[in-house]
Amino acid sequence: MSNNPYYKQHWIDIEPERHEAYDQILAFHPAMEPLIRPLELAPGLHVLDVGSGPGHTAMELARRVAPSGRVTGVDINADFVERSNRRAQEAGLPAEFVRDGFPPLDFPDRSFDRVFCKNVLEYVDSAADTVAEMARVAATGGIVVATDSDWDMLALDTGAAGAELNDRVLGAAKSIALREPKIGRRLYGLFREAGLADVKVEVMAGADTLGRSTPMLRASMARYARDSGRVTEPEVDEWLANISRAMERGTFLLVLPQFIVRGVKR
Repeated sequence: MSNNPYYKQHWIDIEPERHEAYDQILAFHPAMEPLIRPLELAPGLHVLDVGSGPGHTAMELARRVAPSGRVTGVDINADFVERSNRRAQEAGLPAEFVRDGFPPLDFPDRSFDRVFCKNVLEYVDSAADTVAEMARVAATGGIVVATDSDWDMLALDTGAAGAELNDRVLGAAKSIALREPKIGRRLYGLFREAGLADVKVEVMAGADTLGRSTPMLRASMARYARDSGRVTEPEVDEWLANISRAMERGTFLLVLPQFIVRGVKR
């Protein structure tokens, strides 16, 4: 039995069906361009992806720094690392992945031209320590970028009748799955405290009306809510049915703001 808190352990132990869902949820697509644009990528750069997950975004970064650059991805999940290395080799991309339960990051000072972290700091034991480590391993003049959600700003509408159930199910899920649910709004301060300069903040808050976020709700949030014990199985089933009905009616709406923060190592 692990002594890790749920917010960490559920990323260490991932069953096959969740891997399949994460390949869909965490795939790179053009709408994510604003998240990586602040990295100012170019061929020849060495990039660190902190919490690289299934590796899809890291491999997109590798395409942009190839052929002379390289991407290193670190993740706490052994299967993510193995799958990512295999995919990178099959695609012929300059990317490698290692297992690392950061913080700390197991790299020397000033090792990377760019450091990137996407939707990870909400789960780590210490967001402040992780950002400090990201700054430490960035080269002088290097760019550090983190993007993360602010879950207390999440807006989900499945119809007036389901509003109270939405709040209870999502609240139950957040209670165990997230270490820092308000991490989005904290990133600016953490970057400044880590000594990064020229810190800039953008917020991307596109509205999902097509259901792109429903795999995340079904594979992750429903599971977390059940595991929390704060809502019953029938309540979670009703919540999922409300989502399906809203999709059928064409009235589904979800907004989860993403804070994109960029700083420079001096």
